[in-house]
Amino acid sequence: VLVAVLACVPAAAFAVSAVFNGDPVNSSTGLPYEILPGFPLVMPGPDGLIGTADDIVDTSIIGDIDMVVRSGSPLAADTIPPPAAQGNRAALPHGVAGSTAGGGTEIPFTVFLSDGAVSAAAPSGHLLAAADMDGIPVIVTAFADFDGDGFIGPTNQDAAGATDNRFEVEELKQVGRAVALFSGGVARGAVAVHAGRPASQGGLTVVLAAMAVTGPFDPSFFNGSIPSGPAIATALPFFPQRDLAKLIRDRAVPVGPNTTLQQVIDFVMLPSPGVTAPFALQTDGSSPTIDVAVVNSQPAVRAVFREDAKGHALSAPVGELVVGTQAPANHRSLRLVPVDRWGNPADPTPALSLSLHTSAPLDLVQPAQARRGEAVRLSSARGVRIAVRAQRGTIDGSTGTLIIEEDGVVVGALPFRIDARANQPRSDIIAPSRAAPTIQAAINQVTDRNHDGALVVTVRPGLYHENIVVNRSIVLRGAGTGSTIIAGDGTGSVVSVSAPNSMIQGLTTVGGSSGFALAGASTLLIDSRAWHNLGAGIAVSGPSVRVVRDHAAENGADGLSVNGATGIVCSGNQLFDNGGVGATLSGVQSALFNDNLSATNAAGGVTLVAANGSSVIDNQVGDNTGPGIQLLASQSCQVLGNLSTVNDDDGVHIDSKGSEAPGLFLLPRGGGNPTTDNLVSGNTVDTNHGYGLFVRRSPNDDFSAASGTQPPPGDNTVTNNRKGNVFVRTN
Repeated sequence: VLVAVLACVPAAAFAVSAVFNGDPVNSSTGLPYEILPGFPLVMPGPDGLIGTADDIVDTSIIGDIDMVVRSGSPLAADTIPPPAAQGNRAALPHGVAGSTAGGGTEIPFTVFLSDGAVSAAAPSGHLLAAADMDGIPVIVTAFADFDGDGFIGPTNQDAAGATDNRFEVEELKQVGRAVALFSGGVARGAVAVHAGRPASQGGLTVVLAAMAVTGPFDPSFFNGSIPSGPAIATALPFFPQRDLAKLIRDRAVPVGPNTTLQQVIDFVMLPSPGVTAPFALQTDGSSPTIDVAVVNSQPAVRAVFREDAKGHALSAPVGELVVGTQAPANHRSLRLVPVDRWGNPADPTPALSLSLHTSAPLDLVQPAQARRGEAVRLSSARGVRIAVRAQRGTIDGSTGTLIIEEDGVVVGALPFRIDARANQPRSDIIAPSRAAPTIQAAINQVTDRNHDGALVVTVRPGLYHENIVVNRSIVLRGAGTGSTIIAGDGTGSVVSVSAPNSMIQGLTTVGGSSGFALAGASTLLIDSRAWHNLGAGIAVSGPSVRVVRDHAAENGADGLSVNGATGIVCSGNQLFDNGGVGATLSGVQSALFNDNLSATNAAGGVTLVAANGSSVIDNQVGDNTGPGIQLLASQSCQVLGNLSTVNDDDGVHIDSKGSEAPGLFLLPRGGGNPTTDNLVSGNTVDTNHGYGLFVRRSPNDDFSAASGTQPPPGDNTVTNNRKGNVFVRTN
């Protein structure tokens, strides 16, 4: 948090910083253009957004160097020193994952302002001691080269070409950030990196990049204590987020006096392969503005199950093991991997021996020791391969747990579920292929080649730049959210479903106006992810749509937005860090929202508006800006067995006339349906910053499953809420 840091920032307005001397100026604003070093000028087109298909690119204007970051603590001199990455790997700063307080070793860094006057003798320019930048914070961010190809981010320049771009998308996530203040053109600090790799594997290469917002100071923006732009940056692996309402945040909340001051470097959209210069950052020291360090993981403290990445450096955690009832879906392969306290693969201690146990109807097949009931020894950071199989004749819906024990003590557990839906129909067409070079082409031409009554389009692992329309009743099946990623161009939904009875599975969508737009009746979206879309992650308007076990994270609006639909089922989803509400269900009838997790969203956890006869059951709603669960102008709903905790406003907010909270859905005063006849029972509502239960203008609600109408709190557990546990008003 920067509250203390920014108290040091001068509050008086000033002219454009000296770092922009000689830079081209936008005649319409009078301010310098924001251009990444070495990139052409990119301006938004008619949609007003950077990174979308209508961008205007001016190749006659190339960004110069305004700022340079170096790993380590080199001395300040007139000529900015070269990157440490130009030396041998042993000479690089080495850290250990985590903060110093958490047993790690932080990476020291030094940021220099540059005059941009580059030459063979000074490839990064000369130190610029710009007095107007004194006290200005600079954000230093670490990105990890997870696949070890020498680049950060998706690129075809590495040895694997386009085949590994889907893995490289994960490298756009920050693995550490820190803030320092400029003084005399130099800022020094240290950054804790939470990702690492075992020392036996040479550690994890991370790239340090930086960004700073300059003046002028706007009195209406944080009382003039924070510079409001324009920004300067080193090279970055993407177009950075420049909406200050989202840039200066702890999560994507509207800027206001109560916003947590945490600056981040975030991306707007995935880089397109058609950009005029590559975004991917090289780790060899050839880039004059960034630098490199190495981070080792801490010693192994436990073991976890990971997806079997088949030799690839990346492997995803497994939250639940889903096994089918028929071959081949009744077999699954995993890896048991030793990890440090941060979840990084780690070198095991020589004595790390574990026992594996599973309950029927799941059998351990490999390794042989586990099958015989013997201990499994982890001798390297790669761990061991685990194979399991559902027993013949297993009943659909059976559940159990795969357990890890050390010396008789349970140290890990993985729940499993037998699900006949994993018995996927055979593929009719594969994309990309010679017959179908794009996903859309496969959708357009698929026929039932194997005569099983289903049209199945299988999408290979990869990163695809398409906006897809599903206008036929098909199964569109990717290889998993970490493997099949579809990037839109910002002009529409990445995947739009208009046909009924379609099934979408195993895809990630990013960069669209929404991720998934589900208008077709009885569509099933399952095991998919909507990430970093400009609007809602998942937008539902068709009847009887099911949204099951999906993720919606870091989207610009609601994670899940349901409008005017009936019979919707939303179950087992995770909704995180979205710019609106985790889930909004508006104008719906008989919707079921159960067993979901909605957290750290910008405008609330779950909001129902005119959602008559709907149910919100067994959800976890926490740490959202705004109310946890809202019921507005809704009748005969059930809110049962939910946990609503640590939200910035009320835990459960019920009101027939809407909410006055900024950024939330407002109903016309005096209009809309009344909120009445709802059952609110068995919920745990604690430690919210507003009221626990807020009930206004909502008659005939029942707060207990017992017979008769019970007043609040009824059988709800409501404790430790900041404004009070129960507030009731009739007008």
